[in-house]
Amino acid sequence: MEVFLRAVDARDIEAMMSLLAPHVTVTTAFGESAEGIDDVRRVLGEFLRELRATHHDVSSEWNPEPGVWIAEMSATYELSDFSRRGPYERVIIIRAGDHGIEQLRIYGAHELPLPQAGRSYSEVEGPHGWLATL
Repeated sequence: MEVFLRAVDARDIEAMMSLLAPHVTVTTAFGESAEGIDDVRRVLGEFLRELRATHHDVSSEWNPEPGVWIAEMSATYELSDFSRRGPYERVIIIRAGDHGIEQLRIYGAHELPLPQAGRSYSEVEGPHGWLATL
């Protein structure tokens, strides 16, 4: 499923969406979740709009069963204001079915949402309000 990461690094929303099943669910490293193709397009589109560039380096990967891909990686981002973030350590879990990726889970630790990285930890807002940063 590295093809999904290549689409992310290319910032190609259409390529990303073409890999997803209509009933896909996504959870981001910042705790946001989305269900269904339209909601996922919105969440992934918002993420991509913040970026000028992104790069993922996969360091380890596993396929514990058919249709499941788990990978450890580092992610580096360049935001639209040319500031750089990362590298951040990530774990991604993808479950695929007959119609594409059905479940995408992205995990990260010790970081703020990308646009808020310069703010105090006590002022961090997630998609649903104040975000505990432990």
